[in-house]
Amino acid sequence: MKYIFILMLILSNFLFICGCITQNSAIVEKNYIQFAEEINTSQSYYDQMVSADPLNATAWCIRGMYYNNAFGQFDTALQSYNRGLELDPRNAVCWYAKGTTLRNMGKDQEAIACFDKAARLDPSIFRH
Repeated sequence: MKYIFILMLILSNFLFICGCITQNSAIVEKNYIQFAEEINTSQSYYDQMVSADPLNATAWCIRGMYYNNAFGQFDTALQSYNRGLELDPRNAVCWYAKGTTLRNMGKDQEAIACFDKAARLDPSIFRH
C-alpha cells in the first residue's frame, strides 16, 4: 500500500511537471486557433469539391455529411443533401444521411421517411 502511494505521488508530480495536468493558457489558445484553422480548411475543401463538380451528387452528399458533423450546421447539410438528391434521387446513402441530419434536428417523422426511402433503394444499407 505504501508503494502504491509513493508511485502515485511520483506519477502525479511527473504529470504536473510535463504540463499534462495543468492548463497553460498560451497552449490552450494555440489549440483553439489551430482547431478553427482546421475547420475552415475542411469547410473550404468540401465547398470546393462541389464547386469543382456541381453535377456530382455524391460530392453534394459528402458535403452534407461534413456540415451535419461540423458544429451541427444542419440547414446547410440539408441544402447539400437536397441538391444531391435532385441530381440523383436514387442515391440511398444520401437519403440515409439526410435522415440522420433530420433525426439530429428532432424531425423524427421526416427522418423515418428518408430512412424508408434509403432502405427501399438499397436494402443492405442498414446491415453495415
